[in-house]
Amino acid sequence: MKVLSFSYCFPNMNNPSWGIFVYQRLAAMAQHAELKACAPVPWFPLLAQAPDQEKEQRWNALAVFRPRFFYIPKFLKNYDARFYAAGLHPWLDSLRQSWQPDILDAHFIWPDGVGVALLAQKFKIPYVITLRGKLYECLKSVNQARQCSRALQGAQAIISVSSRMAAEAVGLGADAQRVVVIPNGVDLEHFQVRDQQECRQKLNLPLTGRLLVTVAHLGHRKGHHEVIEALASLPDDVRLVIVGGGAQGGSEEQLLDVARTHGVAERLILPGRQPYELIPYFYAAADASVLASYREGCPNAVLESLACGTPVVATDVGAVPDILPQPQCGRMVAPQEVAPLQHALREVLETKWNASMVRSASGVRSWEQVAEEVMRVFQKVLSP
Repeated sequence: MKVLSFSYCFPNMNNPSWGIFVYQRLAAMAQHAELKACAPVPWFPLLAQAPDQEKEQRWNALAVFRPRFFYIPKFLKNYDARFYAAGLHPWLDSLRQSWQPDILDAHFIWPDGVGVALLAQKFKIPYVITLRGKLYECLKSVNQARQCSRALQGAQAIISVSSRMAAEAVGLGADAQRVVVIPNGVDLEHFQVRDQQECRQKLNLPLTGRLLVTVAHLGHRKGHHEVIEALASLPDDVRLVIVGGGAQGGSEEQLLDVARTHGVAERLILPGRQPYELIPYFYAAADASVLASYREGCPNAVLESLACGTPVVATDVGAVPDILPQPQCGRMVAPQEVAPLQHALREVLETKWNASMVRSASGVRSWEQVAEEVMRVFQKVLSP
């Protein structure tokens, strides 16, 4: 089987952790199929952008192409998927002369899914769309929602990382018989149970007291403000570590201002964006992790924390109800509400947890297991 996968969110030299979850699924799938990846580069003539790179490159285990497509920053956003399809059309037409894909695999509904649907119709190739959190942004635009609906209705299969988004797809007109829920996996060798004190020493974190950790960019929708406010009601020995860089208007200085307002600035630790190799150590160093997002697809932060044996407090968004067993592995609370969050954090911090039992009870799956499920979907598409 020849699979051509599309994702605008894919690792690159400037940001190797960008889209790492897409890479991990594709790398595992490449063990079962002849797979190539297309990571399109948005391009606008008046801005400095990466040159057109249509030749095959290697990203670790994968063959990757990075063709560019026309893109206007901040304007004509409803046309992004059409620009995507128009830009990739000549590249795909050329590729097909030497390598004909059996199936097109789009990893986000926008612009990948809608753009790939247009390409698939042109070249008469079956396509599959994986739904992630991007769908919710599209639903805010009537025009984009309409385009997404058409793409979903034409797809031979739809993979959703959460049951909620699966229901959204059906609501947009997708055939329920073609929708399957497959949450993300975890690199279970990288994310594993480790000694808490050794991890704190490695990261130069406090060796005494209790630590909460959040791994997420500093954008407002990640709910950091609510976590900091909740921290003010927790015992003085509890500190909060937020691992992530500035994004979507959020910054370290903004979070420090919130912490000062609530009198917990000295209990807030901001190590900034950290390399992927160190992320497991932050989870293992903590007594609990917290993710107070307003919106998510299938949050890797929850899965990775559980794989490290660290219990999680997370908001009831996206796939969290699908991937966070309660009360065995943590607690789930409503988003954007401080009191329930504070109560859940206190409860989790006061509970004695066995890291190995948390990992076992979580049921987190490897990317290899996820890839096998995805390949079964593809095989069904090609042999109905």
